[in-house]
Amino acid sequence: MPIRVYDAAPGSGNSMLLWMHGGGFVGGTVAMPESDAVCRALAARGCSCVSVDYRLAPAPGRRSGRAHYPSALDDCTGAWRWLQAHAEQAGVPAGRRFVAGASAGGALAATLALRLRDNGSPAPAGVALVYPLLHPTLLEPSPELRHELRGWRGLGTFTPRSVSWMAKTYVGKDHLERIPDAFPGGADLSGFPPTLIVNSERDSLRSSGERFGEELRAHDRPVEVSVEPGTLHGHLNRPRRPGFDRTIDRIVNWLENPSCS
Repeated sequence: MPIRVYDAAPGSGNSMLLWMHGGGFVGGTVAMPESDAVCRALAARGCSCVSVDYRLAPAPGRRSGRAHYPSALDDCTGAWRWLQAHAEQAGVPAGRRFVAGASAGGALAATLALRLRDNGSPAPAGVALVYPLLHPTLLEPSPELRHELRGWRGLGTFTPRSVSWMAKTYVGKDHLERIPDAFPGGADLSGFPPTLIVNSERDSLRSSGERFGEELRAHDRPVEVSVEPGTLHGHLNRPRRPGFDRTIDRIVNWLENPSCS
């Protein structure tokens, strides 16, 4: 399982973060801007990063070397264990070790936190989710979001059919009963780590991030939910746009004291 390690400059910080890219569970790599540019930006701001090239789900015409859930989650779990050992050697305290992800990577990051909680493994100090897909169905948008999406046909206009396809492709058509386990939305979130959720403004998946924030609050968990103005889904994949730097700054600022969210 390939990983990439991005060390922060000596003396610039003492945090470490495991990052999972997006791609609808069937695409994306550690070389895409949403992974490489993000980790470079975080490392430049003092947070070392480990990016995991997890196995993707089989998609039509692309099956070799691919596997359904829980293979990607298993890869992320292994990467977290590696990060734990590496952080120990580097002197990064347990309270400064985080997991994070974007889009489908957000589902992996949150589900990883639940798995670690349930098996008694060392948990991350916090979870950062950027325009995450956390539910296996497309949720009804708020009136505000419905207004933002009115007449829009660009990136971020996921449909009920496309979200359902991603969920079913992720777990495999022969194992649809696994869908509730593969997505953190609607799960028991007791003991979930402090969480940051940054949604894109014009993104139909924003309803998933907003709902997950409500679910965390219902379990009395610390959570900060924000919307990045003027952005579409996947805005971390466009590092030259203003929304990229603003979101990186949000993450870095939150890492300083996640329990206050």
